[in-house]
Amino acid sequence: MVPARILLVDDEESLRITLAANLELEGHTVLEAASAEDALKVLSEHSVDVVLTDIRMPGLHGVDLLRRIKQDRPDMPVVLMTAFTAEELVDDALAEGAFTVLPKPFDVAHALDTILRAVRAPQILVVDDTEKVAQAMVRALSTVGLRAKAVYSGEEALSSLRSGSYDVCVLDLVMPEMSGPELVTKVREADLSVAVIAMSGHVVPEMLRRVAAQGAVVCMTKPVPLRELVQAIARVRGQPRGPAGARN
Repeated sequence: MVPARILLVDDEESLRITLAANLELEGHTVLEAASAEDALKVLSEHSVDVVLTDIRMPGLHGVDLLRRIKQDRPDMPVVLMTAFTAEELVDDALAEGAFTVLPKPFDVAHALDTILRAVRAPQILVVDDTEKVAQAMVRALSTVGLRAKAVYSGEEALSSLRSGSYDVCVLDLVMPEMSGPELVTKVREADLSVAVIAMSGHVVPEMLRRVAAQGAVVCMTKPVPLRELVQAIARVRGQPRGPAGARN
């Protein structure tokens, strides 16, 4: 992987030292800031590929920093960290375009994997045989800085996913030719590291059971509010990945 420039923001010096050392061992450049205010100054003077920031800090908190970054750089991946996972700030961060939120304390190897996936700026693949629906979802995701592409069949989806450019697949369960569960089976058989969010406007218990058995991360009922979909995408991006993608 090409070396990345990573901005690490946390008022806890020991955590910055640990993470920076591990990232630098992998050949990456780490810039550090002890506060959101310092981070904004660094960003005004340096180009970075990803921001990793704590949520709870004196002064501006991490979600405020996320919002400020997204105003100027909506495509900048921002990974947040927090020891307070059950709080409103976390829900806001998930809904406002954060790549994901890592709970503290975390496994360093998992944190490094998540950060480096964020650096690659993977896209979201939207799969729906109704072109109007798929394109509307892509446009909605773009409003919070999430890059997505729409395809309209299972075969198109498989071809796109094999490129390695996507880490999340949002798919309709009920499609002609290749159904959602069939697509998930092929994704798993191909050993693709892709998290799956399955959606349907119909109650199809058998399909839901088949998808769940294949390791789909979450099932949602259409129409899905944008806030809930963006939160779901951020959550699955934070889950540990095996070679065949995120699992329940």
